[in-house]
Amino acid sequence: MSLYDLRTHRIPNWCTYPLILAGMIAHFPGHIDLWLACFLLLSVWASGWMGAGDVKLWMAVLWALPDSNIPSLILLVFLSFLITSIIQFFWRFFQKQSLTGMKSPAAWRTILFLLMVWHVH
Repeated sequence: MSLYDLRTHRIPNWCTYPLILAGMIAHFPGHIDLWLACFLLLSVWASGWMGAGDVKLWMAVLWALPDSNIPSLILLVFLSFLITSIIQFFWRFFQKQSLTGMKSPAAWRTILFLLMVWHVH
């Protein structure tokens, strides 16, 4: 999914909706932190900071993971956003691109997140 997003700048609904639905079915009602994370992701989308496809992908990933680890996973989500934002900032700086106001694919951040989840758990 991340590679597709990098190439096309799109994440298709046919990929994210089934994942969200399967995760919700498997883990309903979910942890309160999971619902809060989904609300925050939707708020980020509503403010224009992230695309809808990226938000749906992150929600799908969070719903797919076991809810017993959700509090630590939420911390890893924010840590992965912080680390990848710093990387993206330096990349744009060295490429002499605008540091703000540019939209770029964000699904690649899930790779770092899933590597951290795999390492921690």
